[in-house]
Amino acid sequence: MMFPVLLLLVLPAVLLVSASTISFPVQPPTFDASDYTTWGDVSVLGSRRSDINIPFKDSDGEDDNIHMIRLDLIGSSYNRGFAHGALLTKEIVEFMGPKLDKFFMQEVGNLDVSNYPKVIQDILKVAELAAPAAFKKAMSYVWEKEKDYVPQHIHDEINGIANGICSNLGPSCSVDDWNEKIQQLNMLPELIRMACTAYGAYGKASQSGGLIQLRALDFGTGPFANYTVVSVSRGAAENDKQGFVSISFPGFVGAITGISQSGIGISEKVWMVYKEHGSLLPGSYNGLADVLVLREILEFSKTREEAEQYLASVKRTWAIWVGIGDYASQKFNLVGYKEDSAIPYNDATMPQMTGQPYLEDICYVDKHPQPSGDGPTGTLPTALQAFYGNITLDTTKVVTQYHQTGDLHTAIYDYKTKQMYLSIGRINHDGQYCPSTDCSDPDKWMAYNRPSVKFDLEDLWAGY
Repeated sequence: MMFPVLLLLVLPAVLLVSASTISFPVQPPTFDASDYTTWGDVSVLGSRRSDINIPFKDSDGEDDNIHMIRLDLIGSSYNRGFAHGALLTKEIVEFMGPKLDKFFMQEVGNLDVSNYPKVIQDILKVAELAAPAAFKKAMSYVWEKEKDYVPQHIHDEINGIANGICSNLGPSCSVDDWNEKIQQLNMLPELIRMACTAYGAYGKASQSGGLIQLRALDFGTGPFANYTVVSVSRGAAENDKQGFVSISFPGFVGAITGISQSGIGISEKVWMVYKEHGSLLPGSYNGLADVLVLREILEFSKTREEAEQYLASVKRTWAIWVGIGDYASQKFNLVGYKEDSAIPYNDATMPQMTGQPYLEDICYVDKHPQPSGDGPTGTLPTALQAFYGNITLDTTKVVTQYHQTGDLHTAIYDYKTKQMYLSIGRINHDGQYCPSTDCSDPDKWMAYNRPSVKFDLEDLWAGY
């Protein structure tokens, strides 16, 4: 349903200030996570699990539901991993077994591998039924190439997950086998890219003057949305202030979406360009996987400057845009991160990369290959201009739906109020974002069309 809204378009001085009537979608509701979080009775090494279940009526009056898992993981890397594996054994076995196997069979015919190393191209040129084994072989190849760059605490956490799984599956369970499977899983984003949207609005652009940051994840079909895990990791000591939340999946230790207690928040988007043969920029598997790089800055960096210094120093693999906001500055940069460089861009310099308008105090990149095919009047800059000076958690929800970005999930961080809005997609048994009985609207269950769940970040750091 659409409704007209009269909004003042606030543009830089070089552009005209005008008014425009834009029909924005009516937004679904927002629910408070604390009202729907039910903690289980089981505790593993001080860590615990809750299930968030939110029943609601959709726009057609039909019964619907939001489900996600919440983990509160405490202690050392190994202990957090062990608790992860023990508390999510059922979900890990399902997700990494029949669910991903079905996804691999659906994906193998659609995956563009033209810009990948020849060894990966050869591995993935298989028939549908052979796809699960081929993907696992490809992911194992990537792990073997990159494992020497992986920090020890990540090895420890993966080993912990494997041991936690086997603590439930019994003596016939092989820790070595599960170690290998978890290693493979975490290399999946090195094979399948995420085309996403990111922005940070602050100063004159946001309603509060503080930073509002968007991370919208466009990944396509697959089992991922129905296995969303909101995983909080924190130290055992009460004075440990480096907790972080990662929006993730069972068995996953890399980071794709998240914000930390005392430092930064991350957004991410694959760096694609428009060209005739393939759109990925050159890369290699001689470095640390992108998702593990993001995990490192999420867990350890306290400012944008620290994160950007790390991105410049690390051995890089494949090209992505890394969005980084921080509490200290209440500002946001997008780092053009690729094999040969890591260059930060801000609100003034990003337009040269995107071909879209300069908006003071908004650094942004849309979901398309860059420079954006949407051009200067695309849906993202249009919506950002419309809400200029009034960008909030709620108006950012409108922006994502207008730009139609974030099929798998959208996360919006408010650095001033220390809140996060999370919307997650829902998929049917074929991995599509619509009810199996009626898929006439294939976008119906995409995250940007669904309600948001509000998390108070201080509650997360306190383990509530």
